[in-house]
Amino acid sequence: METLPLFPLGTVLLPGARLPLQLFEPRYLELARRLAERAEEDRRFGVVLIRTGHEVGPESVRDLQGTGCEARVDAMALAEGPVGTVVHLVATGVRRFRLEGLDETAGTPFTTGEVTWLDEPSAADDPEVAALAERTLHEHAAYLERLGASAEPVEAPLGQVAYRVVERMVLDPVDRQRVLDGGDAATRLRTVLALLRREAAIVETFGALPSTPEPGGASLN
Repeated sequence: METLPLFPLGTVLLPGARLPLQLFEPRYLELARRLAERAEEDRRFGVVLIRTGHEVGPESVRDLQGTGCEARVDAMALAEGPVGTVVHLVATGVRRFRLEGLDETAGTPFTTGEVTWLDEPSAADDPEVAALAERTLHEHAAYLERLGASAEPVEAPLGQVAYRVVERMVLDPVDRQRVLDGGDAATRLRTVLALLRREAAIVETFGALPSTPEPGGASLN
């Protein structure tokens, strides 16, 4: 079983998604320092949604979701801000893992997890995936039309269509976690279709429009 440094966050990282972070809490500055010492291809950590607790403070996280996503560091920069040293980091989601537990013997100021990498069945081997992806894209475009928004083309491999559609929806992190938990492309697409239909029904029934997400990335302070 492998160990992986973790960032417990109030958001879900999906494979293929970009994650900007600003780090200035001492424990995460230490993690950034250790990542910077590694070869570029080894600068990786895990992002896991907080089930109970919050991001800030040494004792803030009490429970984590069981599925997370590995993040590959694409860029890091050091700066001095009003609160002192700040590391600006940009990462990309790579592969899913199951969090088996926390490594209490790691001796790190940040959380270290024991993880098992999750298999990713080939989407091309499932005859349902192409039809599900087409239906998902069609219903997503119809949903955006109800909101008066334009539908930009979703360009992604079949296995990541669900992730890219979810990125363009305003959803609770728990809903995004449901998609990340999906063990294969077909399961994820069915979950996204159910979420699209739920959100469309809310708009149709109540005329309620989702709020635009706040710009910018997460901040670990």
